[in-house]
Amino acid sequence: MKRWLLILALISAQAALAAPDGKRLYEENCSACHQSEGKGGIGLPLTDEILAQLSDEYIAKTIRNGRPGRIMPSFETLSDAQVGAILKYIRGWSTKPAPVFPKVAKRGDPARGKPLYEKNCQRCHGKDGSGEGSGTGVTLSREREFMVMPAALNNPGFQRSASDAMIADIIRRGRRIGGMPSFRKKLSEGQIGDVVAYLRTLQPPPPVRGSEEWAGKAAYVMESPYGFDETVEALKQAITGANFRIFPARYLEQGLTDEFSVDTRQIGIRFCNFKELYHLLNIDPRLGTVLPCRINVLERNGKVLLVSPNIVELSKLFNNRELSEVAVIMEEIILAVMEEATL
Repeated sequence: MKRWLLILALISAQAALAAPDGKRLYEENCSACHQSEGKGGIGLPLTDEILAQLSDEYIAKTIRNGRPGRIMPSFETLSDAQVGAILKYIRGWSTKPAPVFPKVAKRGDPARGKPLYEKNCQRCHGKDGSGEGSGTGVTLSREREFMVMPAALNNPGFQRSASDAMIADIIRRGRRIGGMPSFRKKLSEGQIGDVVAYLRTLQPPPPVRGSEEWAGKAAYVMESPYGFDETVEALKQAITGANFRIFPARYLEQGLTDEFSVDTRQIGIRFCNFKELYHLLNIDPRLGTVLPCRINVLERNGKVLLVSPNIVELSKLFNNRELSEVAVIMEEIILAVMEEATL
């Protein structure tokens, strides 16, 4: 008997050791946006008050689905056990139990819900439900009255994660953080059901697309018909003509090797328009890690090449629709500059 008890104890100990560490997983995957213990920043603050309105199912689905086109990525590679561990860790901050909503809520009439939405919700959540304001919700990228960005109600991640009953409950009770009022006294239960029904008709905007020729490619690459020095000068003229300021050029290997070993036939031309720079940083401050714009001139095997990172593909890493729209505009400018320099 003692032997079996010992075996069971060992098995339990091994299971405990193998269980995912929710705190570690949260710090690795969530804290960059939601901060330690859910204090919030770029991401929604996960306060006691907010957690009291979010079901476990909603949080788990949000981790899994993310918010396509917004700041929240999807974590499809996490196992169910890992998602559950993160959820358990987050719930540990709350003094209130997780709400449990009915699986099926009474669905209203979207036709009646549309004017109710336009009157009561559109100002903050936008005509199409994508959320007013711009960018991620930090610095100057949102209306100052918004403590957090209003939810993008047309986002497929939100639509898949939020149940009708949970949405109705939030409309009914409001959300103090973020400034959403309670509509308990303004809308009847039937009207709240109508608004929820209308929300389910909202569709996300079409995906942002750049040049089909360069789609999926890591960089724009063009061959110059001129020599190396002539190409560098032609590129600088094209950049200046496009109303950009040029920063001092840098050899690509500068700082990576000693000055006598640097390949002087590999040079990066960095440039920027400060007005657009501030615009981009307001949309997403993380973009500062890849600015300013750069076009490299390389001499390889007798050929002179112009190479620049594909800004449209790069913008997809930030999961921000507005940033992707600006990236398409920047792609047009960069390609036009490269083409002019190689005419």
